[in-house]
Amino acid sequence: MMGWRIFKHSVQMVLRNFQQALQIALVPGVIGMALLIGLAMVTGTWDSLQAPVSDLNPGSTDTDLGGLGAFGISAMLIIWTISFWIVVTWHRYVLLEEMPKGWLPPFRADRVLAYTGLFLMLGLIAMVAMFPFGILLGVMGQSAPGLVVIVGFFYLIALILCIYRLCVMLPASAIGQPITLATAWSKTEGTFGTLIVLLIVSGIFQIIVQAIFSLLMAIPVIGLALVLIPSILILPLINVSILTTMYGVYVEGRSID
Repeated sequence: MMGWRIFKHSVQMVLRNFQQALQIALVPGVIGMALLIGLAMVTGTWDSLQAPVSDLNPGSTDTDLGGLGAFGISAMLIIWTISFWIVVTWHRYVLLEEMPKGWLPPFRADRVLAYTGLFLMLGLIAMVAMFPFGILLGVMGQSAPGLVVIVGFFYLIALILCIYRLCVMLPASAIGQPITLATAWSKTEGTFGTLIVLLIVSGIFQIIVQAIFSLLMAIPVIGLALVLIPSILILPLINVSILTTMYGVYVEGRSID
């Protein structure tokens, strides 16, 4: 079953190369955290972010709202930049065997920008593809809400599978060998069954791991330490490794046996 084999290979890839994963992700992650904390202090939102939601004053001043808005936009840019820095480096390590040297991976601005642009393009395609369902919702939402829900569910699943097929463009962009939408679509032809299995298996895995993390977090003092690295490192890299493996299998014709 190819979906299970791809998932298993992706998990083993991260676990086998755990030291390299740390070298690729740890320092950028720390840099990103430091930047976010510094940004919160500079914009005056540090206290607001630490306060419980119930303590936030709905009558905040314009300055407070402006600070929160500035923090939100800047934080999103920082998170995206750090995330794509790590992701691009991991793709290149696996596909091009670019071994990490030291603990600060090179920041390839051209690849990060290309990856970001491609990610946004796929998101835009998904948004445009949702328009037909929006029209259906407007026309039949009142008269047949049950039918709309059923159609919407299957339409959403089909859309996710289609975007998943196109996502092999992302690793291609990371290694500087971009492919077109048509090429990505043709290379992943006949993979819908594999992708359904892959989505189910990875979804169950995520649920199980998150449940385990929740239990570990309850351990006093060391609970956070036990969860922090796996949650910010292993799980994201497994998801990225699935795309890397798909690219290797369907575009480059590699074997995972």
